[in-house]
Amino acid sequence: MIGYILSQFRYRGGRTLGVITGIALGAALYVVLTSLGGAFLRAASLPLKGVAADLVLTRPAMGSATSAEAQRTRGPRLPFGNGIFEPSELKLIAATNGVSAWSGSLEVWDFGESSYKTILGIDPSQDRVGPMVGLKAGLVSGRLIQPGDGDSVVADRHFAALFSIKPGDSLRLGDRDYRVVGVSEQKESSQAGVANLYVPLRNAEALAGVPEGVVNQVYARLADASRTDEVVKELSARLGKLSAVSQQSILQVMGGVSRVTARFSAAAGLLGALGGVALAWAALSGLMAERRREIGIMKAVGWRTRDIVCTFLSESAILSMCGGIVGIVIGLVLALLLAGLPTPAPSLQQPLPGLAAAPIHAASMTLPIQISPALLAFALLVSVAGGTLTGWLGARKAAGVRTAQVLRND
Repeated sequence: MIGYILSQFRYRGGRTLGVITGIALGAALYVVLTSLGGAFLRAASLPLKGVAADLVLTRPAMGSATSAEAQRTRGPRLPFGNGIFEPSELKLIAATNGVSAWSGSLEVWDFGESSYKTILGIDPSQDRVGPMVGLKAGLVSGRLIQPGDGDSVVADRHFAALFSIKPGDSLRLGDRDYRVVGVSEQKESSQAGVANLYVPLRNAEALAGVPEGVVNQVYARLADASRTDEVVKELSARLGKLSAVSQQSILQVMGGVSRVTARFSAAAGLLGALGGVALAWAALSGLMAERRREIGIMKAVGWRTRDIVCTFLSESAILSMCGGIVGIVIGLVLALLLAGLPTPAPSLQQPLPGLAAAPIHAASMTLPIQISPALLAFALLVSVAGGTLTGWLGARKAAGVRTAQVLRND
C-alpha cells in the first residue's frame, strides 16, 4: 500500500503540492499569529515585571507652580508636575475591591551643580509588590535596605559603576551623609520603580520636605488582572484624576496592530489554520474527482470500499503531516524574522522635565518571542486532523460510486 501511495504522489504532483501548500499555509499562520500575540502581551508586561504589579498609579500636581518648592532647581525636590498621595488616600486604595496587594514609593529628583540623580524612597517591609521585588532579585553585592535602617542607601549597578560606588562608601544626599549598604541591578525590561539610588521612605520624605506617609507612586497587584479598567475607574471616582499604567495601557502605546494581535491572536491563528484546511479540502476534492475511474477499476478487481477509504485516508494523513511540518518550519522562520523588527516599546521613566499625567513614552525593542513545544504540537495536530478529516469525507464520497456507471461514463 505504501508503494502505491508514494507512486500516486509522484504521478499527481500538482494536486499533491496543492494539498501540502494549503495545510502549510494554515499551520504557518497559526504559529506566527499565536506566537506574536503572546510576544506582544509579554512585551507589555515587562515594564511592570520588576515591581510584580498589575497597575502603577501616579497623579498630576494640583495647583499652580508658584511656591518656593516649585521654583527650586537645586538640591532634592519632587519631580515637576508630580502629585502626592496622602496616607488616607493610600488606605482607600488598599480597601478598593480587587486590590490584593500594594506598596508606595516616593520619587525624588536631586539636582547638583553639574549632575542629576533620581532617588526612590521605599518601605523595605513591603516586599511582595513594588521596587523591593526587583531590588531583591537583582542584588549584586552588599545587602538591601532593612526595616529600621536610617541613613542607608542602595545604588543601582550602572550608577555605581559610573561613579565607582561600592558598599561601605558614603554619599551626600541633601544635608546628610548616607552609607551605601548594597548594589542592585534592575533588569532592562523592568522599568517601573527604577532609580539611581534607593533610600528608606522616611528619608526620601525628609529630603523632599513632605509629611510622613506621603508617596507619589503606588504599585498595585490585582486579584483579577482582567478587571484593571474597573479598578482604575473606581479609584478615579474616589481619588480624582489619576494616571494609571497597566498592561492594556502599554499595549495602546505600542500601537493598534499589537493590541489586535495580542487580543485575538489565538482565534486568528485558528481561523488561519482552518482556512488552510479549506484550501486542502478543495485540492483533495479535485484529487478524488480525478480518480473516479481509478476507484471504479479498484472495485472491479475486488477492492472493498473499506480498503479504498483506508488507502485515501492514509494519503491524506501523510500529506497533512508533511504540510503541517512545512508550515511549522515556515511559521518559525517568519516569527523569528518579525521578532527582529523594531517595535515601539513603552518606557515608564519620566523625562526631564516631566509630567505625572504622561508617564509613558515610546522607544523601540525586539519582541520576546517564545514558541513552546505545545504550540507546535497543536499546530501539527490541527493540520493532520483537519487534512485527514477532509480526506476521509472525500474518500467516502468517491468510494460510494458504482463501478459499472464509472467505467461506462469514462
